[in-house]
Amino acid sequence: MQIGKDVRRFARPLNMTCACVYGGSGVANQITELKRGVEIVVCTPGRMIDILVTSGGKITNMRRVTYLVLDEADRMFDMGFEPQIMRITSNIRPDRQTVMFSATFPRQVEVLAKRVLDNPVEIQVGGRSVVNKDIDQYVEIRPEEERFLRMLEILGEWYEKGKILIFVSSQEQCDNLFRDLLKVGYPCLSLHGGKDQSDRESTINDFKQDVCNLLVATSIAARGLDVKELVLVVNYDTPNHHEDYVHRVGRTGRAGNKGTAITFISQEDDKYAPDLVKALKESGVPIPADLQAMATVFGEKRKAGTAHAHGSGFGGTGFKFDTNEEESRRQQRRLTAREYGGGHEEEAAGSDGEGEDGAITRAAPPGFRGAGDITMAQPAADLPPEALAQIKAAQEKAKLLSQQAAAGMRPMMSMAPQMEPTSAVVAAAQAAASQIAQKAGMPASAIPNPGVQRAAMLASSWGLGMEDPDKPHFEARLDINDFPQHSRWKVTHKDSMAAINELTGAAVTTKGRYYKPGIQLPEGEQRLFLLIEGPTELSVKKAKDEIKRILEETTERVFRRDGPSTGRYSIM
Repeated sequence: MQIGKDVRRFARPLNMTCACVYGGSGVANQITELKRGVEIVVCTPGRMIDILVTSGGKITNMRRVTYLVLDEADRMFDMGFEPQIMRITSNIRPDRQTVMFSATFPRQVEVLAKRVLDNPVEIQVGGRSVVNKDIDQYVEIRPEEERFLRMLEILGEWYEKGKILIFVSSQEQCDNLFRDLLKVGYPCLSLHGGKDQSDRESTINDFKQDVCNLLVATSIAARGLDVKELVLVVNYDTPNHHEDYVHRVGRTGRAGNKGTAITFISQEDDKYAPDLVKALKESGVPIPADLQAMATVFGEKRKAGTAHAHGSGFGGTGFKFDTNEEESRRQQRRLTAREYGGGHEEEAAGSDGEGEDGAITRAAPPGFRGAGDITMAQPAADLPPEALAQIKAAQEKAKLLSQQAAAGMRPMMSMAPQMEPTSAVVAAAQAAASQIAQKAGMPASAIPNPGVQRAAMLASSWGLGMEDPDKPHFEARLDINDFPQHSRWKVTHKDSMAAINELTGAAVTTKGRYYKPGIQLPEGEQRLFLLIEGPTELSVKKAKDEIKRILEETTERVFRRDGPSTGRYSIM
């Protein structure tokens, strides 16, 4: 919208028309403008593709496009828009002229962008990923608990000088700071991706038109926002990569004007200190001694292997999901299991989560005890050494005979499963082991039952009860005990569980019992919760999100139904 507004100002004297095509608003008016005929279209890739494929491509096409401009081109290719950009450019005439703009352009993204260019010419204004010289930059080391008071000091000094933009790291932090500033008497606006498109548009317009001079925003406002008389930018939360810092600070000091940027950083955010040092050094600003010391200490931690650098914010190859990668993963798990002396690879692999309530963890699939797994039911410490030696010899003999019996049984099982060959051998082994156990004073339960042995052999030969040891298994827990009765009934109904299973591939099981809030739980009992199990972490996460959605919607309807009744009132 901002670009469209500026384009119309230049196009009006030339009798050229411009249309803005973007998501989050009504598509009917945009289609009407395109059908009426325009010379310039300012669009987002997703909505433009939607219009191009609507009605079989009869609304508009790209055959007469001669000039293509990509603003913030690095993020266009990095944030998942690359397939959409390639689809659009492939439908434009090959003799077009293409122009890309961005304040930052990492090398790895530049290689991808050059695929749509032919003999490109690069023009640098200032420097690559460098903060404007007209901006005064300050970095303060402030813990979380000191930042708000320092923010009030800054507002007391700058509030009357012009517009102020405060950046935070998350939507929740944005809403919290917005609320706290209102409580202390500072009128302000908030902007983040959780708001509707219309709310975002009205917020930006109010900020530009001096309705309110203070805006709290996430990094959604770091790119492209051009506001006159913006004199101060405050990074309340430290930017998580170098390019984000450059774009945030670049909202001030535009078009030859002076600006100021203040950044807060704490000891917990020391991994971002090298980026701040780099930005200050490249723009020729003196580096505070405490910030330089923090960056140096973090560099030493990296060399020692006790800390890891954060991502650049760009790119990433992701998983290939091919056989080589899967085999490499399995091999690594086998080596880890062998190194720690564990019997099962699943146990050595451990869990991917921390195991707390609600976290998605990786669980070992239950195995099936084989025919040769003979265990002692009586503690070994209670028996004399002579008895232990006799028991061990009997166990070895029984195990050997059982294995021989199982080996002879497998080929015959395929033809006649109902037969029980070599049962005499197994019985003889059991009898011999039982006699030795009785002499040693062991209970008869210490020797496996022949029926259990045969069942184990059958399961082993037919592949029953055995799960693939390399097959991953994820699970998560979601407490539902404190939700209203109707919400609990809705989410545990068989239709809801079947729909969740069909949608996500995860299985949901009801566990525990319902207890009223405040009641002491009996020993060994658990409150009502759902156990979500799935083959992948993504399936478990999707199922958990879907269950939360059902609970929230049902609870909202219950509160609305049970709330106070409303009516019409007339004012006399």
